[in-house]
Amino acid sequence: MLWKKKETISLDIRKAYPSDARGIINCMQSVMDEKIYLVSEYYLLTERGEQERLKNPDELTLVCNDNELIVGVLTLQRGMYKKNRHVANLGIAIRRNYRHMNVGTRMIGNALEWAKDNGIKKINLEVFSTNVNAIKTYRKLGFEYEGMRKNQFFINGQYVDDVLMTYML
Repeated sequence: MLWKKKETISLDIRKAYPSDARGIINCMQSVMDEKIYLVSEYYLLTERGEQERLKNPDELTLVCNDNELIVGVLTLQRGMYKKNRHVANLGIAIRRNYRHMNVGTRMIGNALEWAKDNGIKKINLEVFSTNVNAIKTYRKLGFEYEGMRKNQFFINGQYVDDVLMTYML
């Protein structure tokens, strides 16, 4: 059962399929083009590479659709070694016109449920210190500060800290 919360818009959140690869790449690239939310500025996987990544049973990829357009992507990547299989790293990207509509909150809620069902005990994420709206949302959902890497990035002429956050299940 997917996590539900009242929202002002009706968007479909579901597990991604290999056929979503092109839409995922387009969504991710649209956020990367803004150059202020994600470290990478270019999506590195080809469509075929993305299709293969989506087949990995140790990863969760959720998409949020507005009709045929993928407007949000969430990935939860489990540790690949025996010593860190209880940990997963969360990444999320939402197209500009779909922010502040509960999309991220709903997607993270679904990811937390999947993590519990799959034996994950800890979820980590990294966020730019300048992304105060995201940090506020993560805190509201129960993520805690775990650390900070000072001046880790240089964005638009200023040094930006990398905030490390975690959620214990």
